[in-house]
Amino acid sequence: MNKTRIFSLNLMLLLTLSAHAHHSRAPFLLDENFEIEGTVTEVAWRSPHIYMEVLAVNDDGSETTWTYEGHSVAGLKRFGWTQDTIRVGDRVVVVANPNRDPDKRFGLLDSITRTDGETFYSFRIPASEGGNPLRRPLAGSTDFSGHWNRIGTLRQALVGGFRPPTGWPVTAMGQSQVDAFTPDDNPSFNCEATGLPGLILSPYTHLWVREEDRIVIEKDQSPLNRVIHLDGSAPPADYEPNSLGYSVGHFEDDGTLVVETTGFSPTRWGLTRGIDSSDRKRITERFSLDENSYVMRVSYTVEDPVYLTEPVTREGGYNLIPEHEFTELPCDLETARRHLQFE
Repeated sequence: MNKTRIFSLNLMLLLTLSAHAHHSRAPFLLDENFEIEGTVTEVAWRSPHIYMEVLAVNDDGSETTWTYEGHSVAGLKRFGWTQDTIRVGDRVVVVANPNRDPDKRFGLLDSITRTDGETFYSFRIPASEGGNPLRRPLAGSTDFSGHWNRIGTLRQALVGGFRPPTGWPVTAMGQSQVDAFTPDDNPSFNCEATGLPGLILSPYTHLWVREEDRIVIEKDQSPLNRVIHLDGSAPPADYEPNSLGYSVGHFEDDGTLVVETTGFSPTRWGLTRGIDSSDRKRITERFSLDENSYVMRVSYTVEDPVYLTEPVTREGGYNLIPEHEFTELPCDLETARRHLQFE
């Protein structure tokens, strides 16, 4: 029997984590969920997000296939999943957030329960199910090194990206792009890696490695490594502009790390969703550690006279988390665009 039911659920997801924000979850009703019992017919364990299909038998004997989008492979691993946690042929009960269009059998995966009674969660683990897996490390960071996750609730990371950008002081050229905005043009749907400033407060774990003359920043599920040069060195003669630019940093007396980045290439959606950036883009960042060195605060100011009439400043932060293994799965183009068939 298809145990389908819709009921209200207030998603108080207070767990700070690297969230599912590769693209907006605007098509989903995040304040509601529904439950389906059925048989798993597909498990797509791919990057940037996993997908599942479940075949349910309705009360009249007809069959309905439901598609579910889950967290990233990296996120699921942190919540106890492996590639074999759910297999094709398994009988399961799925809880998910429904699509805004009730005719579309597409949901955002919240949890899945196997016949042995074990439940696995896509974006969280309730305290009653084993507590917070993102426990705090025993010692804080004294030099910015460590694994860091962006501060913010899951709800904050799940909304936004399907609407035109607002609140940006754009030039006429920038406004023309806002007017022509369509979410299907998102470069991430073509597996294009995020540059700056998007990378600064992007989801998924950031690993900072402090070396003598530089800081190297790796990001889970990204092929790009960022380097902040601490020796004041200028770009080498063979430097080619790119989406990360060339970053030079220095420390102020209070330990604040100030980073100036130039040398950008023109980049699609290089300022924010829907607004490109030019080779005149300049970004200034300020990073600081809190008193116990478990929190890193960041503010950045981005300038680009081609698209912006004045600088824009944004603020945020990261929490220090225990070390974890980065996923090596490359972005799969078909998977990155799979959600578009339901929109």
